[in-house]
Amino acid sequence: MPLAGRGEAAPRPRRSLGQNFLRARWVARLFADWASRFRLLLEIGPGTGALTREVLASCRGCMVYGLELDDRLLPGLSALGLLSPGLGVVHGDALHPPLRLEAFDAVYGSIPYNITGPLLGLLATGYGGPAMLLLQREVADRLAARPGTAAYGRISVLVQTVYGVRLGPVVPPSAFTPRPRVYSRIVYLEPRRGKPPRETLLALEELTRCMFSGRNKVAAKMAERCLRIPRGEAARVTGSRRVYQLSPSDFLALLRLAAKPQPPGEGGR
Repeated sequence: MPLAGRGEAAPRPRRSLGQNFLRARWVARLFADWASRFRLLLEIGPGTGALTREVLASCRGCMVYGLELDDRLLPGLSALGLLSPGLGVVHGDALHPPLRLEAFDAVYGSIPYNITGPLLGLLATGYGGPAMLLLQREVADRLAARPGTAAYGRISVLVQTVYGVRLGPVVPPSAFTPRPRVYSRIVYLEPRRGKPPRETLLALEELTRCMFSGRNKVAAKMAERCLRIPRGEAARVTGSRRVYQLSPSDFLALLRLAAKPQPPGEGGR
């Protein structure tokens, strides 16, 4: 959801790219206030550059790289880069970035709804640093959801394993053109200390994808199916709870259990 510049004629949004041009300056100022604490930033989907300009104006001495997929927007961003030495423009797909995410101090952006899930997975498993994102409100609420609630799901587990999630203001459809049919919300992702290694996070991503295919089923039964560990052993971690009632630490405990050699026999079944 790139931000259209004030007084500028932005290219017509492409539905295939999930584009809604943000026009609310108060949102840009929130991003700029947050970004001013960092030196090397990656903006996902800078669009016409108005958000970028707000950040550069507040972030003295910082360097912003704008990663933009839509080639129609590159000339305008390149022109902005000539006026702003702190801006670098990169043509590429955020889901397959031509940059090392871990090299950046922070990542921010107004994210197209159609790439939200894969992008959050990428940030959790391949980045892990501070991020400020504008997402569909339901997705934002899902990131902060607690175990046992209807909104809690696999993306909740993965993101909460890596980040503390802080919800920001709700952004109405009127902040965009064209207006989306849903509300949006700002989310701050704050890295946790001692996050698991990347290999563990990738395994967690696969485990939650499998187990949440039966989110209302008994967790021990799903762990047996997804990890091939005896149901009785899994129950030592999960008890009689359902999949959606397990905490992120419970899923990590199941992974550790699966990594241990299992004794022969039925495992308490």
